[in-house]
Amino acid sequence: MTNERKGYELLLGNIAVLTVFYLLLDFSFRQWDINVAQAMFWGWSGASLLALPFFLGFKRSRKNVYHEWKLHKKLILGLAVISVLASGLLAWGISLAGSGPAVLLESLQPVFVCILGISFLAERFTRRELLSAIVMLAGIVFIGTMKSEVSPLAAIIITISSFFYALHSFLFKRYGKDTHVFSFAFIRACIVTLFFTILIFVTGKFKVLPLLAIGTLTLTYVLGILVSRYFFFKAHKYLEVSKLNIFLMLQPVGVLIGAFLLFGDSISEQKIVGVLLILGGGYFFVKNRPIIK
Repeated sequence: MTNERKGYELLLGNIAVLTVFYLLLDFSFRQWDINVAQAMFWGWSGASLLALPFFLGFKRSRKNVYHEWKLHKKLILGLAVISVLASGLLAWGISLAGSGPAVLLESLQPVFVCILGISFLAERFTRRELLSAIVMLAGIVFIGTMKSEVSPLAAIIITISSFFYALHSFLFKRYGKDTHVFSFAFIRACIVTLFFTILIFVTGKFKVLPLLAIGTLTLTYVLGILVSRYFFFKAHKYLEVSKLNIFLMLQPVGVLIGAFLLFGDSISEQKIVGVLLILGGGYFFVKNRPIIK
């Protein structure tokens, strides 16, 4: 198996897991009367506590966590701050616009990543890859121009969130090549949990949610901040950051279909055309790629 093929397989796993994450978070906002701060607190803290016995209950896992913190504490702290901003803004955007439109706007992330990757990492596209990326972006723009589905505030919020996620990816690619991925993701999650814990108590928004809501948010963020991050961080080791994030333009397809099946959100002809452009561009982006040993 080539390095690039392995990287794309990891990305497909990330896309599948994140699709479930988006839909579960959207479901939580629709099902229970919770605000963004409460969703962030219960989601991040529940996932971190659930993972705690695994990472600290075994000698080898504790050693990995300690070693990871010792080597990469500055990177972990920096990415934790970025994660707080990015995830908080994304959740706010989903609460305003729903998962379908939100994930479409979130797909602006690859554009920001390409700018960073080409500017600072000297990454380059082949002509076919560039054309495929343009086709995929056209599909997202085509869907995103639908009237009355996304408020200007939601669009601005999610666009800023996309930039922070792109910055997160860029910094990890540049400085996190030798990380132990699971330990890195766990420590980052614990620090972000601390941020949201302080925030929710300082702002007086702490609220005990129904047990089912807490369980759903915990599962949601186990998938979003641990499982998906493992796939995503691991893929950085095999793919250039620009190509890696361009491929994530496939993400809206699964979320749109899921939102239609679960919530009855409409899928118009305009959305279908956009999805076909995204899928077609993604196929030609990875088709007949040169083998890299």
